[in-house]
Amino acid sequence: MAAALEIARNEGMHALTIRRLASDLGASRMALYRHVPDKNGLVDLVMNAIAEHDVVPSDIDEGPWQERLRRLADGMRRELAAYPGLVDILMTRANHGPGALRLIETVLVILADAGLDERQAARHYVLFIDLVLGRLHRELLGDPMDHHRTASLLALAEEVGEYPRRRSLSA
Repeated sequence: MAAALEIARNEGMHALTIRRLASDLGASRMALYRHVPDKNGLVDLVMNAIAEHDVVPSDIDEGPWQERLRRLADGMRRELAAYPGLVDILMTRANHGPGALRLIETVLVILADAGLDERQAARHYVLFIDLVLGRLHRELLGDPMDHHRTASLLALAEEVGEYPRRRSLSA
Protein backbone atom coordinates (compact mmCIF):
# COMPACT_ATOMS: atom_id res chain seq x y z
CA MET A 1 0.00 0.00 0.00
CA ALA A 2 2.86 2.38 0.80
CA ALA A 3 4.27 1.96 -2.72
CA ALA A 4 0.86 2.56 -4.31
CA LEU A 5 0.34 5.69 -2.21
CA GLU A 6 3.78 6.96 -3.18
CA ILE A 7 3.06 6.54 -6.89
CA ALA A 8 -0.33 8.24 -6.53
CA ARG A 9 1.06 11.14 -4.51
CA ASN A 10 4.16 11.74 -6.62
CA GLU A 11 2.84 11.06 -10.11
CA GLY A 12 -0.93 11.11 -9.82
CA MET A 13 -3.70 8.56 -9.88
CA HIS A 14 -3.32 8.09 -13.66
CA ALA A 15 0.17 6.63 -13.08
CA LEU A 16 -1.12 4.06 -10.60
CA THR A 17 -1.46 0.78 -12.46
CA ILE A 18 -0.96 -2.86 -11.55
CA ARG A 19 1.97 -3.00 -13.99
CA ARG A 20 3.64 0.09 -12.48
CA LEU A 21 3.12 -1.04 -8.91
CA ALA A 22 4.47 -4.52 -9.68
CA SER A 23 7.53 -2.96 -11.30
CA ASP A 24 8.19 -0.69 -8.32
CA LEU A 25 7.83 -3.63 -5.93
CA GLY A 26 9.97 -5.95 -8.05
CA ALA A 27 7.09 -8.39 -8.28
CA SER A 28 5.13 -9.91 -11.11
CA ARG A 29 1.74 -8.54 -12.08
CA MET A 30 0.28 -11.98 -11.43
CA ALA A 31 1.54 -11.81 -7.83
CA LEU A 32 -0.38 -8.55 -7.35
CA TYR A 33 -3.52 -9.97 -8.94
CA ARG A 34 -3.66 -12.43 -6.03
CA HIS A 35 -4.27 -9.43 -3.76
CA VAL A 36 -6.01 -6.92 -6.05
CA PRO A 37 -8.51 -7.92 -8.76
CA ASP A 38 -7.77 -5.00 -11.13
CA LYS A 39 -6.86 -1.33 -11.34
CA ASN A 40 -10.25 -0.30 -9.95
CA GLY A 41 -9.62 -2.48 -6.93
CA LEU A 42 -6.20 -0.88 -6.50
CA VAL A 43 -7.71 2.60 -6.73
CA ASP A 44 -10.32 1.61 -4.13
CA LEU A 45 -7.57 0.46 -1.77
CA VAL A 46 -5.65 3.71 -2.23
CA MET A 47 -8.77 5.85 -1.68
CA ASN A 48 -9.56 3.90 1.44
CA ALA A 49 -6.02 4.17 2.81
CA ILE A 50 -6.07 7.95 2.34
CA ALA A 51 -9.49 8.27 4.01
CA GLU A 52 -8.57 5.89 6.82
CA HIS A 53 -5.20 7.32 7.78
CA ASP A 54 -4.83 10.89 6.58
CA VAL A 55 -8.12 12.74 6.26
CA VAL A 56 -9.70 12.69 9.74
CA PRO A 57 -7.58 14.72 12.19
CA SER A 58 -6.60 12.93 15.40
CA ASP A 59 -8.19 15.69 17.51
CA ILE A 60 -11.55 15.56 15.71
CA ASP A 61 -13.47 14.96 18.95
CA GLU A 62 -12.15 18.14 20.58
CA GLY A 63 -13.71 21.60 20.39
CA PRO A 64 -16.97 23.11 19.19
CA TRP A 65 -18.72 21.38 16.31
CA GLN A 66 -18.08 24.26 13.89
CA GLU A 67 -14.33 24.07 14.45
CA ARG A 68 -14.33 20.28 14.19
CA LEU A 69 -16.18 20.42 10.87
CA ARG A 70 -13.76 23.06 9.61
CA ARG A 71 -10.74 20.94 10.61
CA LEU A 72 -12.27 17.95 8.87
CA ALA A 73 -12.86 19.96 5.68
CA ASP A 74 -9.27 21.26 5.86
CA GLY A 75 -7.95 17.71 6.29
CA MET A 76 -9.99 16.48 3.34
CA ARG A 77 -8.85 19.36 1.19
CA ARG A 78 -5.18 18.99 2.11
CA GLU A 79 -4.99 15.22 1.66
CA LEU A 80 -7.14 14.90 -1.44
CA ALA A 81 -5.22 17.69 -3.18
CA ALA A 82 -1.95 15.86 -2.45
CA TYR A 83 -2.94 13.05 -4.84
CA PRO A 84 -3.28 14.44 -8.38
CA GLY A 85 -6.38 13.09 -10.09
CA LEU A 86 -8.00 11.76 -6.92
CA VAL A 87 -10.68 14.45 -6.77
CA ASP A 88 -11.70 13.63 -10.35
CA ILE A 89 -12.16 10.00 -9.35
CA LEU A 90 -14.13 10.91 -6.23
CA MET A 91 -16.44 13.14 -8.28
CA THR A 92 -17.54 10.15 -10.34
CA ARG A 93 -17.06 7.17 -8.09
CA ALA A 94 -17.97 6.28 -4.53
CA ASN A 95 -15.61 4.90 -1.91
CA HIS A 96 -17.22 2.44 0.50
CA GLY A 97 -14.16 1.15 2.34
CA PRO A 98 -13.65 1.38 6.10
CA GLY A 99 -11.84 4.71 5.82
CA ALA A 100 -14.69 6.29 3.87
CA LEU A 101 -17.24 4.87 6.29
CA ARG A 102 -15.27 6.34 9.21
CA LEU A 103 -15.27 9.72 7.46
CA ILE A 104 -19.03 9.55 6.93
CA GLU A 105 -19.62 8.59 10.55
CA THR A 106 -17.34 11.39 11.74
CA VAL A 107 -19.27 14.00 9.77
CA LEU A 108 -22.61 12.63 11.01
CA VAL A 109 -21.43 12.68 14.64
CA ILE A 110 -20.29 16.30 14.31
CA LEU A 111 -23.61 17.27 12.72
CA ALA A 112 -25.49 15.46 15.51
CA ASP A 113 -23.40 17.44 18.03
CA ALA A 114 -24.60 20.56 16.20
CA GLY A 115 -28.15 19.57 17.16
CA LEU A 116 -29.35 18.06 13.90
CA ASP A 117 -31.53 14.98 13.91
CA GLU A 118 -30.53 11.96 11.81
CA ARG A 119 -32.44 13.05 8.73
CA GLN A 120 -31.13 16.62 8.87
CA ALA A 121 -27.60 15.36 9.49
CA ALA A 122 -27.82 13.08 6.44
CA ARG A 123 -28.92 15.98 4.23
CA HIS A 124 -26.22 18.27 5.60
CA TYR A 125 -23.63 15.52 5.15
CA VAL A 126 -24.34 15.52 1.42
CA LEU A 127 -24.05 19.32 1.33
CA PHE A 128 -20.77 19.21 3.26
CA ILE A 129 -19.20 16.64 0.94
CA ASP A 130 -20.46 18.46 -2.16
CA LEU A 131 -19.05 21.76 -0.91
CA VAL A 132 -15.65 20.36 0.03
CA LEU A 133 -15.19 18.24 -3.10
CA GLY A 134 -16.71 20.86 -5.41
CA ARG A 135 -14.55 23.65 -4.04
CA LEU A 136 -11.42 21.53 -4.25
CA HIS A 137 -12.30 20.47 -7.79
CA ARG A 138 -12.63 24.14 -8.79
CA GLU A 139 -9.33 25.04 -7.11
CA LEU A 140 -7.48 22.26 -8.90
CA LEU A 141 -9.13 22.49 -12.33
CA GLY A 142 -10.25 26.08 -12.57
CA ASP A 143 -13.23 27.94 -11.24
CA PRO A 144 -16.23 27.92 -13.59
CA MET A 145 -17.28 31.20 -12.01
CA ASP A 146 -14.08 32.84 -13.20
CA HIS A 147 -14.60 36.33 -14.62
CA HIS A 148 -14.24 35.33 -18.28
CA ARG A 149 -17.14 32.87 -17.91
CA THR A 150 -19.42 35.32 -16.16
CA ALA A 151 -18.61 38.59 -17.93
CA SER A 152 -22.07 38.89 -19.50
CA LEU A 153 -23.78 38.20 -16.17
CA LEU A 154 -21.65 40.84 -14.47
CA ALA A 155 -22.47 43.32 -17.24
CA LEU A 156 -26.19 42.66 -16.74
CA ALA A 157 -25.72 43.18 -13.02
CA GLU A 158 -24.81 46.79 -13.68
CA GLU A 159 -28.22 47.45 -15.22
CA VAL A 160 -31.09 48.48 -13.02
CA GLY A 161 -34.27 46.73 -13.86
CA GLU A 162 -36.61 43.97 -12.81
CA TYR A 163 -33.92 42.20 -10.76
CA PRO A 164 -32.21 44.86 -8.62
CA ARG A 165 -30.41 42.41 -6.33
CA ARG A 166 -28.23 41.14 -9.15
CA ARG A 167 -26.11 44.28 -8.67
CA SER A 168 -24.50 42.55 -5.70
CA LEU A 169 -22.82 40.17 -8.15
CA SER A 170 -20.58 42.92 -9.47
CA ALA A 171 -19.35 43.95 -6.04
